[in-house]
Amino acid sequence: MEGWALAYEVTARKWRPQEFDGVIGQEHVTTTLKNAIQAGQIAHAYLFAGPRGVGKTTTARILAKALNCVDGPTVTPCNVCTFCREISEGRSVDVLEIDGASNNRVEQVRTHLLESVKYTPSQGKHKIYIIDEVHMLTKEAFNALLKTLEEPPAHVYFIFATTDPRKVIPTVLSRCQRFDFRRISGPTIVDHLAMISEKSGYDVQREALALIARRVDGSMRDAESLLDQVVAFGGEALTAGEAAEVLGIVDQDVYFELLDIVAEQDVPKGLELVDRIFGQGHDLEEIVLGILEHLRNLLVVKAAPEAEVLIGDAALALDRFREQAGRFETEDLLRLSQLATQMEQSVKTSALPRVQLETGVVRMIRIARSVQLTDVMARLSEMARRVETEEGGAEEGGAGDGGEASGTEVSGTEAPETPSSQTVDSTAGTAPAPSPAPDANADQSSATSTEPSTVTELPAASSESSPESTESAAASTESSAATPTSPKLDLREARNRWPAIVDEITRQRNGLGILLAEAVLSDCSLPDDAGPEAPFRLTLRFESGHVFHMQQMEKRENKSLIQSESTRVLGIPVRIECEIDESAAAYVTKPKTDDAGAEMTGGGGSTAAEITTQKTDDAAASMSGDDDPADDAGADDAGAGLDEYPGSAEEIVSETPDTTTAGKTGGQAANTRAGAAKDPAVRKIVEAFDGQIVTD
Repeated sequence: MEGWALAYEVTARKWRPQEFDGVIGQEHVTTTLKNAIQAGQIAHAYLFAGPRGVGKTTTARILAKALNCVDGPTVTPCNVCTFCREISEGRSVDVLEIDGASNNRVEQVRTHLLESVKYTPSQGKHKIYIIDEVHMLTKEAFNALLKTLEEPPAHVYFIFATTDPRKVIPTVLSRCQRFDFRRISGPTIVDHLAMISEKSGYDVQREALALIARRVDGSMRDAESLLDQVVAFGGEALTAGEAAEVLGIVDQDVYFELLDIVAEQDVPKGLELVDRIFGQGHDLEEIVLGILEHLRNLLVVKAAPEAEVLIGDAALALDRFREQAGRFETEDLLRLSQLATQMEQSVKTSALPRVQLETGVVRMIRIARSVQLTDVMARLSEMARRVETEEGGAEEGGAGDGGEASGTEVSGTEAPETPSSQTVDSTAGTAPAPSPAPDANADQSSATSTEPSTVTELPAASSESSPESTESAAASTESSAATPTSPKLDLREARNRWPAIVDEITRQRNGLGILLAEAVLSDCSLPDDAGPEAPFRLTLRFESGHVFHMQQMEKRENKSLIQSESTRVLGIPVRIECEIDESAAAYVTKPKTDDAGAEMTGGGGSTAAEITTQKTDDAAASMSGDDDPADDAGADDAGAGLDEYPGSAEEIVSETPDTTTAGKTGGQAANTRAGAAKDPAVRKIVEAFDGQIVTD
């Protein structure tokens, strides 16, 4: 029998530590025990808790040898005396190793322990009881042990070992000194296996040892057993591929390939990779766990580039991890990890785990990329600067052309010695459209003339001729550049031309025009401290419930469009300002009501935009007794919205009577949503960001 034992001994037994300094990765335990032995403060009961294969039973045997050695108690057992050799071989009569799993009943505890504990040691100095897997004892067995454990004889020591200390009853825990053994780190296992391979004459690649360390979950005994297995498969020279094949481990290159496919968002390649893995017969749960571990390593490298120790044995491929982590944002890796965790649960519980794996991989590949909020703000700022530059160039170009034309006219016509005046026949019913204000070039051209020309103020069109004035206003708008008029503008004239401005903006930006139609032009004046060439101030008043409308108007791009169109139609530079009217009907005045009534009864020449603008005033007129104009306006307004509102005419009419409330009707809300969807600014922002914006 002894010859057979010497023929082959497994690595776990051959390289089992025989002294405290040989225990790997448990320095916090061995140092405490050595100090206690040197100080003569050895407790009568110890509890060693920790995962499998980390040295609990080995440390218990070393402690037994330290107590019973001929030189003991000592921190360095000689391992040559009879007591040390018997303990190492497990045949000492004074050191009893009891398996708690097979001797867990109270009768067995009484037979093997309670009846023999009162007897003195046969050969050594102390009698030591090592109970492995002590948590398997029944509650009755623990209770039978309590009295002896609390007050044992002076020559008796108890050493309990367990992988689940939570199952040990509190009364036993309180009578023991507890030591928690830790899992052994991957690099430590790799170093120890490399030492064993070198001394044993094995040529094993370090990558193969890293695969073993990744598989054993911190257990040194399991790692030594797997080393025997892979050496038996590949001989003394062993590669990482051979180790992965014999252990059934998915090679790490597969995970790198999978994450590259995720970065490239190539679904066909991802499905082909899953099919190849499945064809190799790998455990799908292990594959998902490998994906999750790989994502964790990428996240660590991304978040803490210098923390190599955090990724353990994966540090052997640190450069590859860093390269691949650069293809993802931290938020992307977090979301991918969440998907992998969900995929793990689905694979475990599903009757079709392959389908769950394929579905999870496709989700990972198709996941939208995250965009940092700072990047969003930077790109929006860049877009705003670009748009502002383009608009500024367009305005400068237009102004330059106008200046040249103006200069040509001035130079080609003799300036009269007295200021000239130009008038327009008021009987024609046309409202004058002043020409745009000259720019700097035009000013310089005018300055060369001996006597600058002036333009007199024209009378405003009467309210009785509103149909004709509307037609003439359109004609005068087209010829405004050729007909210079007064640079002054009153509120009445601005209101008469306001519907044309709203129509033009609605044609260009439907959504903006719908919102602008809710505004009331409340003021048109020059600022108090304005110079001779200062722009007129047009004040747009919104109801208290239309704060969103006002915010949209105050956006730089929208305000620029409104100001440019107002300047073009009115013929003078204007500046738009917005305000909120806290009262529900702040703007209901008699002149406006009269104008609206005159336009409603004067003929069919008014446009739908004008009727929409006068809706509030007509409602006020109906409250004073004039029902017909208000009803007609409401009906026309409902008809105007039929093309865009996906409902019936009856629904729209039923929603439109209360036009002075803070809320909006269903047709107006539908038009607003439709306009926002067509808004070029919204489209620009949506197209600029092809990913998903994350704000947490």
